[in-house]
Amino acid sequence: MKQLLIASTWFQVIWLCAVVGNYDWQSGTLGLVIATLVISAFKGWVHWRLWTCILVMGVIVDFANLSLGLFQFEKHTFPLWLTALWMLFAWYAHFLLPFLTRYPQSVVSIVGGITGALSYLAGEKLGAVAFGVPLFPTMGILLVEWFLIVSVIVRVYRL
Repeated sequence: MKQLLIASTWFQVIWLCAVVGNYDWQSGTLGLVIATLVISAFKGWVHWRLWTCILVMGVIVDFANLSLGLFQFEKHTFPLWLTALWMLFAWYAHFLLPFLTRYPQSVVSIVGGITGALSYLAGEKLGAVAFGVPLFPTMGILLVEWFLIVSVIVRVYRL
């Protein structure tokens, strides 16, 4: 539990760096994520196959959101800081999933859908992303996406 608390705190610190610092701090954010991954690799804390699946899935979903106009970023391209966040979220899954798999997948997926959508709302309120669609439909789409993302991650992790 101590390891999960430390990993959760670290995840939130880097999330804030990425979202608040956005383009200005993206090199530093990426550096922190890479350092985290290097240290974790030496400790054996990353399941690289699962990590890669989560990273690819997340980037594809958010790239689709950008391409379809759901997300708008300052530089009109997929930001490096968002890729760094997906890299970090994939790392964080190693610590989070053993705890979450104690609960029914439906509950975990619903909570994951809500918290995932709310993280984008927080990012929008902090100026990291603008929504190209009104708030209610955007949140509905994000809720469904994150419900499905968490469902897939939990299912793959249990294999």
